[in-house]
Amino acid sequence: MGQPMFLPVLSVGYLAANRLAEGDQLQVHSAFQRSLNLRHPDGYLLSILSRDNQNLPDAIRIAPPGNWDWRYHLQAGQAVRFANATLQSEHWGMVLSHSIRWCPQAWLSGEFAPQFQSVLRHYAPLAQQLGQYCQQHQSASELQLLPGIGQGARAVTLAMTDTPAQLTAEVSALIGFGRGLTPDGDDYLLGYLTALWPWRQHPAIATHDATLRSIISSQLSRTNDISRHYLARALEGHVSQPICDLMLLLGTEATAPQIEAAAQQVMQFGASSGVDCLAGLLHGLRTLSSALSPAR
Repeated sequence: MGQPMFLPVLSVGYLAANRLAEGDQLQVHSAFQRSLNLRHPDGYLLSILSRDNQNLPDAIRIAPPGNWDWRYHLQAGQAVRFANATLQSEHWGMVLSHSIRWCPQAWLSGEFAPQFQSVLRHYAPLAQQLGQYCQQHQSASELQLLPGIGQGARAVTLAMTDTPAQLTAEVSALIGFGRGLTPDGDDYLLGYLTALWPWRQHPAIATHDATLRSIISSQLSRTNDISRHYLARALEGHVSQPICDLMLLLGTEATAPQIEAAAQQVMQFGASSGVDCLAGLLHGLRTLSSALSPAR
């Protein structure tokens, strides 16, 4: 039997680095051409991604050979062990010691609290960029991504004035709804939650935010394992690098080209996941505007 192939590690997400402990036994949840999902003993997923993927809190990014296809190396249910700082199966391994750790400290510190009006000034350019991107790339979503755009698609009506019963009905209509490995409705909710996160404790926002998060948490079983994982993490404020980068830039004196480039990184994720997420984020900004903008 030959020696296992060791795959170069590019970066390790901060949650992945903190969760792996000596002797952990993980199981293969799902394998795709360029990504692998392992189920950790804590129930959450740990993802192995190729270099062209974004950093995620629970992911390890690697540089596999050009012809690498995880589907030919592992099957669902197979065991993968972590020992001596190495994640290893029978035929491959990756050493995590001395690897670069991705950690958005500014986002996680709880000190990111920009002036909302500074963020809101980017709404119109972002909405225009989203509309143009969807038109150019013929992005397909089962949802109306912007008010009045997307004939025949489902409109999302989340609002600050919604009662708990209304929010429950709206979340029920979104979770697991749509196409893709992470359905449209889930990605939209993830973006919405992320927009609210920096202001979630503001008196004008707190009740809406807490109620929404409680309802989503109670309905996570209505979507698939992978999407459930991402939504559960978003409830705790853990999101991907492109979304973190965009949110952090919105609260600074970033230039329009910088904001545009960051939004482009968000939208490029998946067939429709990125545009759904940005649409949800913009909806979150509209909701915040109704509560935080000075009365005219």
